[in-house]
Amino acid sequence: MFNKREVIASVHNEIALQRALELDEVKTIFLINGDILTLQENIKHIRKYDKRLFLHFDTIQGLSTDVKGVNYTVEILKPDGILSTRGQVIQHAKKLGLLTIQRLFLIDTTALNSGVRSIKQSNPDAVEAMPGLMPRVISELCSHIEQPVVAGGLIKENYEVELALDAGAVAVSLSDISYWKKKGV
Repeated sequence: MFNKREVIASVHNEIALQRALELDEVKTIFLINGDILTLQENIKHIRKYDKRLFLHFDTIQGLSTDVKGVNYTVEILKPDGILSTRGQVIQHAKKLGLLTIQRLFLIDTTALNSGVRSIKQSNPDAVEAMPGLMPRVISELCSHIEQPVVAGGLIKENYEVELALDAGAVAVSLSDISYWKKKGV
């Protein structure tokens, strides 16, 4: 699903989006913010570049997290995949052929255990573990699930990227524009 040790552009605004599109190093974009009124035009623009696009389903304004919202996303917007914290959204999107990434906020052991159960039930294509600054927890998560893990959130330094990847994450998502171009990851 992802290139080994890939750095994914987690895009929160138009400036970051344009920068991600211009960089050959960026192969995958997680579109985190946006709204239903501008989404189609942004996706049309992104499709002019050779990038994979995942929409963060829970944070796009005006995009409903119900069955109709998923259907609209598949039929009209046509991203490569979605990110969501919601297992039912993941399940429905998978049935309709989208790649899915379930986002987990690993704040404590209960959240980790609950997240593992949710992943086993929804069966996403990949999992994004947040925050990505916890190599031990990433390693533990990887030992309990079959899906590839993307580490995301609060990562800023090269050594933090390396720790997450060495712990078992296949990729790291970052919103730091200056990092996307760095090599040697």
